[in-house]
Amino acid sequence: MTPYIVHGLTRSYFTRKVVGYLDYTDRPWRLEPCPPHHHPEAQAAGWTGGIPVVTDPDGVFLWDSTTIIEHLDLTSSADRSVQPADPTLRFLSYLIDDFSDEWFYRPAVGSRWSYPDNTQAAGWQIAEELSVVVGFPGDLTRANVVETMTNSLPRLGVTAENIDAWMNESLVPWFQALDAHLGDGYLLGGRPCVGDFAVFGANAAHFVGDPYCRALVDEHGAAAVAHTHRLVQPQKQSFGDWIDPSDVPESLLAVIAEAGRHYLPWVAQATVTGSAAVDFGDGISASIDSTPFLDAARGVMLARYVEARSPALDGLLEQAGVVRYFADHVDQATTVPDPRHGAQPANNRPYAIN
Repeated sequence: MTPYIVHGLTRSYFTRKVVGYLDYTDRPWRLEPCPPHHHPEAQAAGWTGGIPVVTDPDGVFLWDSTTIIEHLDLTSSADRSVQPADPTLRFLSYLIDDFSDEWFYRPAVGSRWSYPDNTQAAGWQIAEELSVVVGFPGDLTRANVVETMTNSLPRLGVTAENIDAWMNESLVPWFQALDAHLGDGYLLGGRPCVGDFAVFGANAAHFVGDPYCRALVDEHGAAAVAHTHRLVQPQKQSFGDWIDPSDVPESLLAVIAEAGRHYLPWVAQATVTGSAAVDFGDGISASIDSTPFLDAARGVMLARYVEARSPALDGLLEQAGVVRYFADHVDQATTVPDPRHGAQPANNRPYAIN
């Protein structure tokens, strides 16, 4: 079979999200190292630079991790689909996908370039892979990677003064909630959904892979480590069914509630006013600007809410303490993209770089 060519990096958050899905659905793939903005043919097709960009077996370029998964899932076998038919479960899956993609990449990238153990390990691994493309000496490539990514951190809202707060006040509670919920399963029961692959991409590339972060996850979220390892080797797993949407466990609501700790209050304001502050407590905060990509993603997320809205869904979101971040903002809803039209969204931003 002709493989999918994944142009990205092994230590990339969204590359791992996509290849995790390809492995789960038993699609053959091959990685070709590619930094952001480094594929002229894909750029000519409209790609705006965020890795990975994927060449499908027919030679068509695909980009944006969630959109790629949605598009490919149309042709997945029923037992490997990651889209629950129930609208409530599907919305919860997308909520976690959005939360992971738009929030946790900030402490993921931030911690990689703020803690020496992470910087040393990941910096060299990325440089080694990029040297295949750029052809520069390893030390020079590594120095450029570290400098470029370190300089990008303020745009993500990460500074030397607040990185510990990101880890202790946002990341650690997230892994504690995952640890209490996952057990030996997945977010929505016995099989993974879109949200699982968002969590997997973050963990496989960063939190379970970078040494400083791995120590935190081992301490606070051992079940998330096991979840990562199950999706690394899906061929060795047995998968079951989704949970009953009328019997959503309290532990899943606690996972959803984590989105209301910092992310949803921030995104609800930032996508209206252009910027908002995140309060981590003890006088530590981060001021983070929105982006055109984030504004568009928020509009789609609200459109998904409008599409799925029901008393049952609102009741669950109310229990999780987050319903107001959707119900009070439906005027911002745009439209839900149709995955049958491919995976080439016009607004796909790369990691923030200088």
